Amino acid sequence: MFSGVAFTITHNVSRDETALAAYRMDTAALADITWHDQIKSSGEAKTQAFARQLVKDDYHGLLVRSFVHDSSPSDLNLALWQWGGKAPLRLIVIDDENPLA
Repeated sequence: MFSGVAFTITHNVSRDETALAAYRMDTAALADITWHDQIKSSGEAKTQAFARQLVKDDYHGLLVRSFVHDSSPSDLNLALWQWGGKAPLRLIVIDDENPLA
């Protein structure tokens, strides 16, 4: 876990099987492509329940491994649940090289 200027995210949970297990998750569940079917059948995907619990534990986001085709374990996505222009949820995107443009 680390604290940014305005929010706290967890960066080890999604890549640590023991930490995932504490939330009844594993990397297979994070990569599960049936998340939409889970929502249709039970109203919530396992990954949504995981995020909801992290929110309850005062996390504002999660660094999670990318599971897109040809990604490596070092490819990460930042998932944020709450952000805004004012503290404590202030988020400023720095795009110096313009890949987001």
